[in-house]
Amino acid sequence: VSKLAFLPTDPPHSSPKCWAESSSSGLMLRLFCNWPGGYPHPTLHWREEGHDMENASWVISSTSSSDTHVETLNSSHLSHRKVFKCVGSHIVEEEEPSCTVEIKLPSLESEPPKTCLVGDNVTLTCRVTEGTPAVQLTWLRGITQPELEIQPGGRYLIVQEGNVSRLTIRNCSQGTDGGCYVCKAQNPVGLRELFVCLTVKQPVNIVGVVGAVVVLSLLVILTVTGVVLYYNPLLCLRGRSLPLHENQDLGDILVLVDSEDDDEGKGEEE
Repeated sequence: VSKLAFLPTDPPHSSPKCWAESSSSGLMLRLFCNWPGGYPHPTLHWREEGHDMENASWVISSTSSSDTHVETLNSSHLSHRKVFKCVGSHIVEEEEPSCTVEIKLPSLESEPPKTCLVGDNVTLTCRVTEGTPAVQLTWLRGITQPELEIQPGGRYLIVQEGNVSRLTIRNCSQGTDGGCYVCKAQNPVGLRELFVCLTVKQPVNIVGVVGAVVVLSLLVILTVTGVVLYYNPLLCLRGRSLPLHENQDLGDILVLVDSEDDDEGKGEEE
């Protein structure tokens, strides 16, 4: 007597989840669709603009394992804000739940141009504000050599935290470090570059600046004193020989001096 075993069927209890990643080379797009928790495993397939993609010429590969479906696409057919849709189906589920992924070009922003004194350290910052899938950031040296990628080590330190990359230059040199650097952001959708400029200056001689200010102040004082002596010599001399009393006016002193001069003139005439 044969016995038949009936296995229970159970649809997934959640909705499908979609996301996009770059291939290891960074030149191809990988679309992931996951719908776990059902038995038997659900069927998943990707669509673009309402059409199934499995037979499209720009699909490099299509693989499925249990409750996850992955498609790898050639980047030549990708464009900014293109939307891909994953649709799931199950033998006991009437509806076909779905999820979507929107791919985006990288978008960058940076801080204002930086200035570094010779011998000091400076940090240049580049920030990704948008980009799907994740963006790869690199730093290039100068406009004339755009393919010369800066490698961390020596005087260069590169740290990336999330969507922010920081390039630190140690011991700034006026001859080699001044100029513009290129922050390069790339994903399978496209490439964006942002120029970050650095000016390297000699440190200011503080002792020389202070000495110049002191000399200039002395010249101003001497000039003002000379002008006063030139236009008011009698006032300065008489003011020195005839000190003012508390309640005595300058006009009274000048009148007294004139009266004494007149009396002396009359005495000589007699």
